[in-house]
Amino acid sequence: MRRPRLNVLRTFEAAGRKLSFSQAATELNISQAAVSQQIVHLEAYLGETLFHRHHRRISLTGTGQAYLFAVHEALERLDTVTDQLFPDRPHQTVTLRCTSSVATLWLAPEMRAFQEEYPNIDLHIRTLDAEAEGNHANPTDLEIFLSAETNHGADVRPLLTCEITPVAAPEYLAQNHPTCLENIRAFNLIHILGYEDDWHRWFHENKLDTQTLPRGFTVDSSLFAIDATVRGDGIYLGRRPFIDSYLKSGKLIEVFGSQQRLQANYFLRKSKDKRNARNKETVANWLMKLASKAP
Repeated sequence: MRRPRLNVLRTFEAAGRKLSFSQAATELNISQAAVSQQIVHLEAYLGETLFHRHHRRISLTGTGQAYLFAVHEALERLDTVTDQLFPDRPHQTVTLRCTSSVATLWLAPEMRAFQEEYPNIDLHIRTLDAEAEGNHANPTDLEIFLSAETNHGADVRPLLTCEITPVAAPEYLAQNHPTCLENIRAFNLIHILGYEDDWHRWFHENKLDTQTLPRGFTVDSSLFAIDATVRGDGIYLGRRPFIDSYLKSGKLIEVFGSQQRLQANYFLRKSKDKRNARNKETVANWLMKLASKAP
């Protein structure tokens, strides 16, 4: 007896797991119409209805639920055996591009947990600093980027909203703490290349004169800015949750309360390359889960 093709079963498994044809299409990098058509053909071949079609959602029938369990288990077993027999195959690697601050402050503390949970995925993190030095050897599967826009297309999803807040070392503020927002002009403000607009936005949102914005000094990375701030060189607009460990340890404190915070939105882009789709989606889902834990 001729069996359903493997790609059709993967489509069914994705649609059943997500209970969404559109989300399955995004995961598999095919059109929603292609997903719907493959499911229809699979149901016709099996002679059974696998999904109930509601107005704006789908649900599995009893047969569909039972078949999903079996198909999911079979695909997982196939992937596991493939990983064991061919551990060095190229599609086990997922490459993620992000800034050095995101990599160091947010991802690095979580990498051991990731490796324990997904030992068969080799996650390569490429920072923008490395790319600036000409390291373009490998294509990028996933990218974390900052944007003020909200509509980036089907291959991009919102990842994380950061809180931007003025922070300083306790020793720096011990003798002379700003008594009001306007007083911050008397302090050394630390600026970061690429985020030059942060202080301008902060002054504007708090209805302070932006024409006489203090320049302070400028560094080329958030990591440099954090080190300078911890040393007591000035006040820096830190991004939570990236600086949460410094706040928790007491190395940095918020200068003002939460009412004076700005927001910045980070997004996750997945390449349209259909190869290695399952591993890319696994890493993407892990990043989304990690972002959901942020305060």
